[in-house]
Amino acid sequence: MVEKQETERIGRYQILRKLGRGGMGFVYKALVPVIDKVVAVKVLQPFEAMELLQGYARLKEIFTFEAVTMAGLHHPALVDVWDYDVDGRGRPFFVMEYFCNNLGRMIGEDFQLLKKSRPVRPDKVLAYGRQLLQGLAYLHDREIVHRDIKPFNIMITDDDRVKICDFGMALVRQVSSAPNGSMQIGSPFYAAPEQSREPDAVDGRADLYSAGVLLYRLLTGELPGMRSFALSRVNPLYDAAWDAFFARALALLPAGRFQTASEMLAALTRLHVNLQGGCGQLTAAPAAAAATVPLRSTPENVCGEKARLLFGLNEQFRAQGTGGKKMIEEPDGLLRDAATGLIWQQGGSVYRLCRQEAQGYIDGLNARRHAGRGNWRLPTVNELFSLLSDELRACRANPERPGLWFWSCDSHGARDAWYVNLDMEYADWQDVSCRNFVRAVCSG
Repeated sequence: MVEKQETERIGRYQILRKLGRGGMGFVYKALVPVIDKVVAVKVLQPFEAMELLQGYARLKEIFTFEAVTMAGLHHPALVDVWDYDVDGRGRPFFVMEYFCNNLGRMIGEDFQLLKKSRPVRPDKVLAYGRQLLQGLAYLHDREIVHRDIKPFNIMITDDDRVKICDFGMALVRQVSSAPNGSMQIGSPFYAAPEQSREPDAVDGRADLYSAGVLLYRLLTGELPGMRSFALSRVNPLYDAAWDAFFARALALLPAGRFQTASEMLAALTRLHVNLQGGCGQLTAAPAAAAATVPLRSTPENVCGEKARLLFGLNEQFRAQGTGGKKMIEEPDGLLRDAATGLIWQQGGSVYRLCRQEAQGYIDGLNARRHAGRGNWRLPTVNELFSLLSDELRACRANPERPGLWFWSCDSHGARDAWYVNLDMEYADWQDVSCRNFVRAVCSG
């Protein structure tokens, strides 16, 4: 009974679910009392081996150092820390902004780092890259080296913007916040070569190397060590300027790299995507003829491989050949898909909504008989993927706009639901308190 009580609250914060586990402790999704604001709570509870090696006092010092460092930073590309306290078991914890999305989850990266991940549209990579480098410029100006830039440490906000998190390995004014001894500083494949030799002697150029690996990974789905940097030879979207950018960003010696984040940002800003190449070349399979039979319209509660097969997706949970078609515009702002017989809202919700609000939005459409119809509903994952088209896959002039992420009617267990990211053409599940857009559909 005592353990159950402890897992329900940390300090005054009500715990909703465990988000992750690291060597130093856990991160939880939690609620602030009374106002029910969702936050992330990081609590010190180290692995036994780490505690034996470093000592609890030293780990507490490191943990507090991370919280103090993050709380003192104020930049749009950095996660904010709002509170610090000690729970009933004497464990220190700190409270941060909570975000439903992180870049590692979005690209489908896991512990098998050499496995191909989902590529990201180049226009979106440029937008993410600019924000990441602006955040690094701010950190480096304050003599802070992050030392662990990787996709899972990049959160993505509801308005599709970058937030750098996890400063547990940061080097602040040449003072290390990471454990001493033989513990590796940084993540394999992302950490700069010099970081493995002298982790406490690195400067901001180590972060710039990691940023280069991350950007290459986003563009190609691969790590740069798996093939040459010459993107122009394998993809018409890129010219020789991209090759030169990555050759410098990924130089093995710091002196050969961009020397500052501002310099790397300026070089990134000068890069352009060959729009004649078409962003559709990033899709998982060639475009195929549109479906000629009705798509599944009944909600399902499904997980894992069973879900992938039901949705007709590949191993990365991406579309396998939908596209090429165009919708027929109907009166009252509707779109008709002649191939599937579905009628769609032309727009959808103006704002992102949690899953309960999404259903309320649908109920509202039916209550006022939007466009003369009372059979609006949330689409299935299969139906959402039918929205893919050549036009949608083309590079857009405004990559800064919020992403095309939509709730489906399909569930993933008791408190999660499936959504589809049409920008990256994949399906995934999220907590029902997360926020996505709504695009209503009905049968013709």
